[in-house]
Amino acid sequence: MNILVLKPCCLGDVLMTTPLVATLRAAYPDARIDYAVGDWARPAMMTNPDVDEVLPLFNPVASTARRLAQAISSAFRLRWRRYDLAFIPDRRPLTMMVAYLAGVPRRFGIRGGGRAVLLTDSVADETRSHEVDIFLKLAEAAGLRKHIAREMKYVPTQASLERALETLHAEGFEELPFRVALFPGGQSSSGRDFPHKRWPPERYALLANRLIGKHGGGVILLGGEAERELCFQIRENIDHPVLDLTGRTDIDAMGAVMQLCDAVISNDSGPMHLSVSVGTPTVGIFGPTSARKRGPYGARHRAVQAHIYCGPCAGIGGPMAGCGAACIQRITVQDLETVLETRAN
Repeated sequence: MNILVLKPCCLGDVLMTTPLVATLRAAYPDARIDYAVGDWARPAMMTNPDVDEVLPLFNPVASTARRLAQAISSAFRLRWRRYDLAFIPDRRPLTMMVAYLAGVPRRFGIRGGGRAVLLTDSVADETRSHEVDIFLKLAEAAGLRKHIAREMKYVPTQASLERALETLHAEGFEELPFRVALFPGGQSSSGRDFPHKRWPPERYALLANRLIGKHGGGVILLGGEAERELCFQIRENIDHPVLDLTGRTDIDAMGAVMQLCDAVISNDSGPMHLSVSVGTPTVGIFGPTSARKRGPYGARHRAVQAHIYCGPCAGIGGPMAGCGAACIQRITVQDLETVLETRAN
């Protein structure tokens, strides 16, 4: 049995397919399971023990012509592998076209907008269900209900874990009673820019001071090069030990650091899902995007969602003209403290 899963992007979206992949592995332990993904999100699957090989797919943010050329090229590269089943936890017709052109006889995907013509089996796109649950319905449609797995999964490499331990030890963080990681960045959604997803940096600093003042320990700041200034603002306003790793970690290294923390607090972002996937209790902060659909998945994790009349607006094209990010601004430090205390209890 040869099985193909196709999902072009993005980091968080790909990580949300890992329960589906684990379900397929449990149902078909001897099958070959390959995962086709764009270069941007490839790191999310490179260490996944349920996948045999990670294969290239099209870049969803490339120009239309380039995207189409990459999709056709991918389809014909995949065709010779003779897959028996394809699972497509993606709504792009182009992704479904790749599976169709690759000649996969049974293709499971999400119907809507005429996409079902490229599928042999389809499930409904439920607007009020979490993405993970929708993706798992593809496995149910294939008769795999008794094998359903619900934990997201990312396994950092041993090398990254060792480097993370060395860094914590060198900075005096290894012996601290409580380590909380903050990811204050993240501002994109489905290829669109959403700076409204960012909770104010001064509130991150105030929250960190209250948490460490209550529990002891220290704060670890995470982010890419684009978050350097943001994390600097937060670091300068924290009165407790801070380890600023901004710009110093790739995806694997960030996952390793998160796994060694007691909690992670993050805006809606790929790294938020990475934290969930390594098993660290996670709190996600949501404004213009829907926590119901994209929040931290699982009983150990929580989301804080601001509810106002115009949100969540990401699903209807983004914020209105003149929007002052009232949704994310409405979330207070006390809201986060309350959720964290509830989770701890």
